[in-house]
Amino acid sequence: MRPFTLNTGHPWKCGHTGERGMLQNIRENAQGMIAKTIIVVLILSLSIWGLDSIVGGSGENEIATVNGEPITEREFERAVQMRRQQRLQEMDNPDSSRIDMDALNEEVMDSLIRDELIGQDIRARGLEVSEADLDRMITGAEQFRVNGEFSQERFIQAVRNQGMTVDQFRNMLEQDHLSRVIQAVIQGSAFSAPSETERVASLLTQTRDFSVLQVPVGERAESMEVSEEELRSFYEDNQKRFVQSESVDAAWITLDRSELVAPSDIEEEAVRDRYRERVESMQADEQRNAAHILIREGREDAEAAVEAVQEGLDEGRPFAELAAEYSDDGATAEDGGKLGFSSRNDFDESFSEALFGIEETGEVVGPVSTSFGQHFIKLLDTRSEEPPAFESMEASLRETIARERAERRYVELSEELADMAYSEYDLEAPAELIDASIQTRDGVRPGQGQAPFDHEGLREQLFTEEVREEGFNTEVVETGDGVSVVARVREYYPREQESFEDVRDEVAQLVRQKKAREALRESLEGMAADMSADAGLPEPTIGNGAEWETFEGVNRRSLQARAVVRDAAFEMPAPQNGSASTRIVDLPSAVALVRLDAVNPPDSATVSMMTSNLGPSLGRRHGQMAYQAYIESLRADADINRN
Repeated sequence: MRPFTLNTGHPWKCGHTGERGMLQNIRENAQGMIAKTIIVVLILSLSIWGLDSIVGGSGENEIATVNGEPITEREFERAVQMRRQQRLQEMDNPDSSRIDMDALNEEVMDSLIRDELIGQDIRARGLEVSEADLDRMITGAEQFRVNGEFSQERFIQAVRNQGMTVDQFRNMLEQDHLSRVIQAVIQGSAFSAPSETERVASLLTQTRDFSVLQVPVGERAESMEVSEEELRSFYEDNQKRFVQSESVDAAWITLDRSELVAPSDIEEEAVRDRYRERVESMQADEQRNAAHILIREGREDAEAAVEAVQEGLDEGRPFAELAAEYSDDGATAEDGGKLGFSSRNDFDESFSEALFGIEETGEVVGPVSTSFGQHFIKLLDTRSEEPPAFESMEASLRETIARERAERRYVELSEELADMAYSEYDLEAPAELIDASIQTRDGVRPGQGQAPFDHEGLREQLFTEEVREEGFNTEVVETGDGVSVVARVREYYPREQESFEDVRDEVAQLVRQKKAREALRESLEGMAADMSADAGLPEPTIGNGAEWETFEGVNRRSLQARAVVRDAAFEMPAPQNGSASTRIVDLPSAVALVRLDAVNPPDSATVSMMTSNLGPSLGRRHGQMAYQAYIESLRADADINRN
């Protein structure tokens, strides 16, 4: 192993002068943040998976090669597990059944290929991080510090614990650092020219005036004649539209926390014990009205003043008179030392103990020492909340105890149910465990369902291969607060093509609507051809009661018009040479003719404000596009094979 020493030297060694200059320009800004992030990720990855998760093992199955360099099955599996854990941590209510594993696997493979391509490009360019910079990155990592100072012993021990050498760790750190630096360089070098930013700002703040004629399809469709040949032809050309989706006949059991313990099941002794606790709590909240005489700590005649107050009390002088004469509490002395009603926790501990230890109203105790000095304390009055009768609290106490017991029982049963649902091949024993009836429902489909199959995670589990075809129960799925479900498939029905006879009426309706839309588009195209930009809106000649609707000053985010109509208006060229600018768009139940009436440029102040806000975001967008183009160029030139 190479000894770990701090080195000095040039920060970067690059194959080309231009690259060296570019990297040096961002070194000070990027190194600290990037280095800390990389070390945290590396240590976390290694602590969970070990060295093989990053560098791969020898003699393993290759699932892909990038320019001849392998990506192993172990690398892929470990990366998938890490990405899966990340997804679960991002969920408010983690549910592994909601993760699309096919999409996640593809995402991970794409990421591994990208990382290998970047690593090869780094080596091809001859980019390196100096020994001195690697030293600084390592010594600056909190993971290797003891009492704020870098510990070489902790660093080496941490690396050895992962079965690595220092060289291996430094090599991984170098490649990850360079990968992130390349990304930062490419993205940081992109910018938006002022002229481009101003042009985009002008387009974004532009408004348009346009008119819309909507013609309903329904009436025209009803009058359309269709032949048997047209129906069969449409059916043959669109068979994917007429497929019965897969479905299952399901059975399930429900564990409902609210049904586990009824208030009537709570024994009276437990309710009375809880009542006594409540009463004691109310009594502990007693408030007392007191007066006091304070002889402050440090007063020159403190001892004599204490004796004088004591003598006055013994002689029967009024407490208020003594307070006015001797008390150092200027806020209360003139008012007889009155403090008002207070709770036990409002005063110094020794003061409160003395006050709340007085048994009779009018009694005086003292002197009592506190951090302020010596006190004589008189109890003036007491008040406390009168505890309600047991009968008035019994029902609510029963409900509270029942909820608490139900929560504990729910947790216990959930754990037992999870184990049993996994080991059993039916719902009989799990149902007996939780004293639930087995319920059934036919025709549950992947896309939607009634409760409890309105829960996406439960539906997804029903259609997994092990549940759908191998007869396993689902996991315990919490479908609501305190409600858990275990389900299984009684019968599975795969996707199947619906026959023409079964869907003939639906086909006929679709064909009529299609022909009606085509006829309306043809009529509207003829109307548009006769329009001019300078003339008014022509009188509608089609559609029963259809009328033009005019919109003025509409911006790109306006909700005045339907989004499809608004977007069409902004895609159309401005009217030129007297020719109208028109477009025909399909709406859910109508066909619309849109005529662009005017393009309204924004005022200079609006453009200026938008330009100042838009420049940085356009630059970032260009940077992201540039980095993506860099990755795509590496892919285009690479020999990538997936096994």
